[in-house]
Amino acid sequence: MSSKREEKALLEFKHILDDLMQLVSRSTNAKTAYLYWVNRSRQQFVLETTYTEYSNVMFKDRIGFEKFFLDRFKEINDILQLEIGKEVNREDLLHYYNRVPTNYLTVIPFENNNSTVALTILETEQLLDVKEFEKPISAYRNAHMNVLNTYLELTDLYDDQKKWTDYDESTDRITTKLNDVEVLSVMAEEMQKLLPSGGISVVLRGMETWVNVLRSSKTPESPSIGLMVDEKSMAYDALQKGEAIFSIHFNQNPKRISASEKSSDGATLAIPVMMADKRCAVVLAHDKNPLTFKESTKHQLKNLVKIASLTIQANHDSGDYNQNLLATDYGNFQPELIDQCIQNEINRDPGDQQMWFGLVGIENLSEIRSRFRLEDLKKLQRLMVKALNPSRLGLNGLIGFHSDYVYSYLLMSRDKNQHDEWLQEIKLDLKDKLDLGDGRMVEVHIQYGSKKVEHDEGDMKELWKEVKHSLSRAMRNENVTISGL
Repeated sequence: MSSKREEKALLEFKHILDDLMQLVSRSTNAKTAYLYWVNRSRQQFVLETTYTEYSNVMFKDRIGFEKFFLDRFKEINDILQLEIGKEVNREDLLHYYNRVPTNYLTVIPFENNNSTVALTILETEQLLDVKEFEKPISAYRNAHMNVLNTYLELTDLYDDQKKWTDYDESTDRITTKLNDVEVLSVMAEEMQKLLPSGGISVVLRGMETWVNVLRSSKTPESPSIGLMVDEKSMAYDALQKGEAIFSIHFNQNPKRISASEKSSDGATLAIPVMMADKRCAVVLAHDKNPLTFKESTKHQLKNLVKIASLTIQANHDSGDYNQNLLATDYGNFQPELIDQCIQNEINRDPGDQQMWFGLVGIENLSEIRSRFRLEDLKKLQRLMVKALNPSRLGLNGLIGFHSDYVYSYLLMSRDKNQHDEWLQEIKLDLKDKLDLGDGRMVEVHIQYGSKKVEHDEGDMKELWKEVKHSLSRAMRNENVTISGL
């Protein structure tokens, strides 16, 4: 159904509701009548149509549940009659702006899918004899529900049709013109459109573990970036089995990624990313409402992941994949991934989490280079990534590649002091010497440049400029130069 036909159907639907309100009001001798929709998602009563013979009446279009007398009656299934001054206070009838001339209310509920979706209220001076007016009231309820159901069927058909049109557009946005990071980012944002109260998390291999590295811009706060995968989690199971796993969460279980994630509610679909029979990632699609995951929606989510996987494979002619899809040989993540991750976090609501971005350089690099062979220096870089990994100290974060011996990092925490405490602890650990094997120990001195990242704050170019300048300044203070800045 085209948008114009949908608009026409909605307009006709509203006209019919107006006509029905006029008919039931006049046939029951109601002095004032009104219909409110029960909007549970927004916790509001929404006015649809009214009838009145009084001049001192003004209805509000929307009223919060807690601010309106109908809140007590939004779950009723049968017609209810109330006396003003006993069951309902006169001052609760907010649509009258001086005296309240009515004495009785007759509340008529309307149900759809076992839930009360609307209430019609007939106001009368005398108690309405429901038995006497049974025929017009029943006719009103039946006509109202028939029209509502017909309208919903039309709009559902339109929504289903539009859903597949939107899906086709989503698949078209994932192309080989994008690099690997952009493919995963676009995939996450397109999948997000199918989850009205949820989000997408992408788990990749790096820092010698599986870790949550990317999430869509509307994903809730949990699971956090930098969260490591636990064995007893949906992400782990999907990686082990190599197939999609769906689960509804009860009492915060099962966990999506880790036992330390803040919350696990609703339902989750964990989809492994397979390339040349290797598990290279797992995508977690989660939503607070389990009913969101219709079979058609699951199919679309899985297909978007598959299209992203095939697109990345098409970008690599060699067909040589390993589990460190977007990580270097040292285990830290590629710069493009760190950039995309931070940009996504800047664009989303941070909740009560704080984020820091920085660079770490080795202060005594010249001395170390003069003492060790190339293979030892490569091993040193792997050990540095392992030592810097925030999860080693129970924190959430990522370590990225900037240049040889220069590491970028992203740290997430609710504690404003956590960043400085983490860096000081890292400095002390590295001075205790890294073990290159065969009893060869190397003491590493580091300097860093960093910045706390704020929501909606600038772009990555400016952020990189600031942290590079900060690290260069720290190195100059120690009379050290460093390449790659």
